[in-house]
Amino acid sequence: MKVVCNAQSSNYSDAHNRRIEPRFCTHCVAFTLIELLVVISVIALLMAILMPALMRAKEAGKTVKCQANLRTLTTAWYTYAVDNDDQLCGSWNYNGSNWGALYDWAWAPWQVNGSSAVSDYFNATREERHEGIKKGVLYLYTKSVACYHCPSDQSFGKNFRSYSMPDSLNGWWSTDKPGGFANWHNVLRLSQISNPAQAYVFLEENDPRGYNINAWVIDPSGATQATNWSDPLVVWHGGRSSFGFADGHAETWKWSIETLKFFREFTQWRQPTPQTNEGIEDLKRIHRGWPAPNTAEQR
Repeated sequence: MKVVCNAQSSNYSDAHNRRIEPRFCTHCVAFTLIELLVVISVIALLMAILMPALMRAKEAGKTVKCQANLRTLTTAWYTYAVDNDDQLCGSWNYNGSNWGALYDWAWAPWQVNGSSAVSDYFNATREERHEGIKKGVLYLYTKSVACYHCPSDQSFGKNFRSYSMPDSLNGWWSTDKPGGFANWHNVLRLSQISNPAQAYVFLEENDPRGYNINAWVIDPSGATQATNWSDPLVVWHGGRSSFGFADGHAETWKWSIETLKFFREFTQWRQPTPQTNEGIEDLKRIHRGWPAPNTAEQR
């Protein structure tokens, strides 16, 4: 016989049927829609203020890396000359047939199997561009293709090698060379360089033909007395361009508004003439840094 405890049953029934009243926090206050919009607006304003600063900091880091690349390359360039009885490497890019020499600092994009240069420079693969760098005489000293590429390079993967050398550093356009027509003297030996702290050895270029073909030049006719630009430079560092110098240091130069306009609007080869005092000074600065043999060597 089943025995049920009435008291226990009654207590269970009361607890089960008891109405549970909702409890509200009288101390909690929610944001209104207007307050939420104000908070969002403040956050957006802070982002607008901070983002340019963050971008500048990011670009500054890339500039530091670019300068480190240039110091690595100039050190390799200097060491090559020391190891080769003061003789400088070539400033062109050997392509196996039409131009350059075996002792050039970097070669044209090269077939990975090593048989010859590629025929279609513009569509050369990244591996073929690397192969051309590895065949250059400076790769023995750098042991890395990474230092040939600026992290700010905006050539969209075409010109992996971001840097070029001036033609006067053992190039082919000087009147010192058979068939040469440019009015400057070639520097063939390290000891010939006049004012190494001022003479740039590497600079940033973006040749639209598929890679930075051969050396960078000032105006061949007027040379350092010219009043016009010739080959353009790139401005990947917030309106600045980086240079590596013969004494091993690197700098990033800021340009005037007129010079920036020349460089940024460069879509085909032309020779613009600066009109403002600031633009003229930019060109003179380039001329002052153009590598040249000292006076005694020119006689």
